[in-house]
Amino acid sequence: MPETQSRSQQFRGRSPPDRDDGWQVSTVSRRTTNTARSEYSPVTETDVPIDESHFYVTLRRESEYRFDPAEYDELIVPDGALGELDEWLEGE
Repeated sequence: MPETQSRSQQFRGRSPPDRDDGWQVSTVSRRTTNTARSEYSPVTETDVPIDESHFYVTLRRESEYRFDPAEYDELIVPDGALGELDEWLEGE
């Protein structure tokens, strides 16, 4: 299986809002990979080709228990859909 390479660029625009259920946006990076496949985006409810420019969003939620590690979740968002990401995060 060929090795996957990705190129990321930290997004420096307005930060998306925090989700109400304790999830916070940790990072938003513009990314492309050399893998010709698609990932489902719950934000736009579409498949996003990851070998084209897209956003990789990392969400973080602190554990309610002192010694448990934080939880992380990742989202793929199509390029140009940051407004939809804001709406999705506010609606979750």
